[in-house]
Amino acid sequence: MNALVLAVTLILNSGDRIAVEGTLREENGAMIFRSGGQLYSIPAAEVLRVEENEEQPKEQPKRRLRVSEERLKELIAELEKNRAGTGTPPPPAPTLKPLPKEQPPAPQEEALWRSRARAHEEQIRRAQEEVALLEARVEELQAEISSLFALGYTPRDFTYQTTQLARTRERIPHAKLEVTRAQRAWDQFREEARKAGVMPGWLR
Repeated sequence: MNALVLAVTLILNSGDRIAVEGTLREENGAMIFRSGGQLYSIPAAEVLRVEENEEQPKEQPKRRLRVSEERLKELIAELEKNRAGTGTPPPPAPTLKPLPKEQPPAPQEEALWRSRARAHEEQIRRAQEEVALLEARVEELQAEISSLFALGYTPRDFTYQTTQLARTRERIPHAKLEVTRAQRAWDQFREEARKAGVMPGWLR
């Protein structure tokens, strides 16, 4: 601990001047002093130089800090850290504007995303069911035709079944295309939700 002279002025790197009352001392890399009746502690690295003044009479009014309000708040915060035993504070970081607090999503917003997700899932399910129905119909018609053959009927006797079989087979590729389109729309919807920051649970 190094005790310095009485009645001095601290010249900070920022150009601020602080009149010290009483004893100025340096401890653990920090300058500790009183000014304006308050105890302060600032990093010694922030002090450009110390000017010695003539000691003022006791009856002279106390001199106040010539520091901006914002800088004074920083000094007080550093003093509190010193009192808490955190050691010499690091150089002040650049002032950052706090981000606005994220507001909780409105219930109707969650309901909207859930509704849209269910609509996409229903569209995929219907397209898949259409393919399954057509394929089942093909198997059914083929079984009927095989049975008629087995009973001795000629193709001329079951033209209805063969016509229906051909038409059903023609519909299957289009039905499968609808499944692909519905799945693509679902994937695009999920990507949209991801970019919007939607919680995954809302899409179930």
